[in-house]
Amino acid sequence: MKTTEKSPILEIKDLSTYFITFGGERVVKAVDTVSLSANYGDTLALIGESGCGKSTLASSILQVLPEAGRIVGGQIFFEREDLLQKTNREMTKIRGRKIAMILQDPMTSLNPVFTVGNQIGETLSYHLGLRHSSLVKRIKELISAVQIPQPERRMKQ
Repeated sequence: MKTTEKSPILEIKDLSTYFITFGGERVVKAVDTVSLSANYGDTLALIGESGCGKSTLASSILQVLPEAGRIVGGQIFFEREDLLQKTNREMTKIRGRKIAMILQDPMTSLNPVFTVGNQIGETLSYHLGLRHSSLVKRIKELISAVQIPQPERRMKQ
């Protein structure tokens, strides 16, 4: 069922994500019974101190937790579908196309070895199947949409 403007596009109920050390000797409650919802068109900001669980919450939604991370309780609904019931293959179709995480740290966001255009294009090519001129056109549109001047020049940098 498609999400409407009046229904939540994302709804998290009592989500708990823990990090469990090898052998289960120590448990760190990174996210503990978090609930939130965002309706279609909303902007949701997670604000908190370093280490408070913002990235772990986002990684839980995308199901890209490190090996020690475990979702131990709760539910995550996106467009009314339970993400925790999806296989990795099903999540791969959602990640990057419908849900993405943009990290704040510039050292992990863009790789200086590759052009900006290559890095944006990789995601568009993988998730949307764009190629050649349609890919270049979309990259320029996205750079322009965030008001970066000279998109053709910037994508080559």
